[in-house]
Amino acid sequence: MARVQDTWAARDLPVLHATVSLLEDSYLVTVADIAGQTGLDEAEVARALEALDPGYVDFRKTTTGGDPKFWYVLKVTPDARRVVGQWPTAQTLVTRLTEQLSAAAREESDGERQGLLAYAARLIGETLREPVVRAAESVLGPALGASAGVDPGEPGQPASVESESGG
Repeated sequence: MARVQDTWAARDLPVLHATVSLLEDSYLVTVADIAGQTGLDEAEVARALEALDPGYVDFRKTTTGGDPKFWYVLKVTPDARRVVGQWPTAQTLVTRLTEQLSAAAREESDGERQGLLAYAARLIGETLREPVVRAAESVLGPALGASAGVDPGEPGQPASVESESGG
């Protein structure tokens, strides 16, 4: 049996990043636009968009005799915006909060406050991470919809959906 090639890191994720970025300045982006930004050829971009449709992109093929140059993406989904880091997830919010508290601790000149900030960062980022993520999900959920628990995971890995237990 032939081994299936991993396309997420090398093709699909860069195409998704470019698509989200380009849609910030345009109502639609073509395969040619995305190819120009990613350095991938148009056929690779078209294959990536087909793989990303409909979970991440609204990909439209126009009648061009099979030439993908003018095929286009009309919009991206909220999950796409979370995967590329444009919108927060509960996991990324807690990670960013922890990073900011750690940075504040490093910059604090008062020893007592520095210790408290570092302790708060450890509590939120490690000891109490799961309940803090659940709390963040309850806060973000109404604003971001049912997919607020989507975790973009590590760079180069497909998104995963958080379980009810938060992990």
